[in-house]
Amino acid sequence: MVTCCVLAALAMLPAQAVRGVLATAAASLFEGTPFILAGMLLRALLSRAPGGSARRWSGLVPLLGCGCEGGPSARSLPAALAAAFTFGPLPALLRLAAALIAERILSSRAQGGRPGAAGACEHGEPLVTQFAALLPAGVLAGVVLHLFGGIDLARVPPPVQLLAGIALGFAAAPCALGAVSLAAALHARAAFAATGMLCICGIADLRALLRGHGARVGHDALAYAVAAVALAAVAARGGDALVNPCFTLPLACSAFACAVLAVSHRRAQCARARVAPALMLAGALLGAPVPTYSATETTMTDLFPGERMTFTGTLVHGAGADALVRFAITCCRADAAPVVVRLVRAPPLRSGTWLRADGTIVRAGAELRLQARRIERVAPPGDPFIYR
Repeated sequence: MVTCCVLAALAMLPAQAVRGVLATAAASLFEGTPFILAGMLLRALLSRAPGGSARRWSGLVPLLGCGCEGGPSARSLPAALAAAFTFGPLPALLRLAAALIAERILSSRAQGGRPGAAGACEHGEPLVTQFAALLPAGVLAGVVLHLFGGIDLARVPPPVQLLAGIALGFAAAPCALGAVSLAAALHARAAFAATGMLCICGIADLRALLRGHGARVGHDALAYAVAAVALAAVAARGGDALVNPCFTLPLACSAFACAVLAVSHRRAQCARARVAPALMLAGALLGAPVPTYSATETTMTDLFPGERMTFTGTLVHGAGADALVRFAITCCRADAAPVVVRLVRAPPLRSGTWLRADGTIVRAGAELRLQARRIERVAPPGDPFIYR
């Protein structure tokens, strides 16, 4: 279902936007890799524990993947960590608890009243399988970021947003890490839609109710080698404007792990496993343009009149006001959100020009704007994003 949504959405995009979409999908894969590998490492350690300890902790084994094995995918502990990083610990814990309750109910019904039957594969899925499960949702997140970047979705009534998010989460039913990436892309533009999706996706969606398994992608030495090169390149560049620089060390460790997997499975071949790593490498080598902004609301609500401010961003000419815009990233490009500073008066330059404005916040009617004392043209920064 996610794949069908992705293909339909890509068909709506102009060719020049596809590059940005694929880069966002690659960023989602980069962001998810350390969480997936951490779960795989814990699973391996549990499987090697002494007999009594292994039985005691066996219930954690199905929770240590990306949620692609079937059943309520939000049981995934790596996805819960990613959700906590993006949305905060409370939403992450609530989703995890709801998914565990849903799994217990569904397992009881499926096994004739016997609770506790695991819906996930006990031994977990290969890394490349989890890449393949995450890829469609990552591409869809890129579509949301670029297709709706010029649409003010905040104007859609909250109930409509909420129902649309619930419908998307139920029908698309991506893996748990994919759901986090897609919800993050929605959150910057339609917060109620993201909330609706998080409330249903991975808890009581089609994947959980049908308890089906996606097509398995086997180990492939070349796929692991390509992923290792891509991860190392992004780590060496401090995130490469694809992920938050705080991921640099985890990405470097992930590159080493993928290199080890390439050696361990050097005789394995599975052509389908190479798609996601190839996209990661393309994202690392080609980069991507900054998302387009043309919405109308401002993000200056925490400022106050009289506050001094210096801000660097791209000039955007709008119907209501001219503004400087720069995108902020929490985890990766999928959650990129615009930081908008409206100007009292803008210089006669074309949209997209990088400017640095220095001045004072003033009240203009019902909103706040920057009364610039000095505006100067600057070269585009090496990293166009700011990080939270």
